Amino acid sequence: MAVALRYLIDVARFTVVDLAHELRMDYERGVFSKQTLAIIGGSSAVAIASIAKAAYGLGLSALFFAAFFTWSTARADRRWRDERRKL
Repeated sequence: MAVALRYLIDVARFTVVDLAHELRMDYERGVFSKQTLAIIGGSSAVAIASIAKAAYGLGLSALFFAAFFTWSTARADRRWRDERRKL
C-alpha cells in the first residue's frame, strides 16, 4: 500500500510540474494574464490543501475551478488563432 501511495504521489508531482511548465510557456506566448495565472494557482493551492486535510468536496471543486479557467482561456486563444488564420 505504501509503495502504491508513493507511486501516486510521484505521478501527481510530475503532472503538476508538467502543467506548470505548460502554463509558463502559454503565459510567455500571451495566452494567460497574470490575474488568470493567480486564479489558477490559488485554486490549485486550495485544492491541494483541502485534499490533504480530507476535505475532498472542496478540493475537487477548487480543482475543477482551476481546470475550467485553464480550459476556457486556452480554448478562447485557440479560437482566436484559428479565426486569424482564415483571414
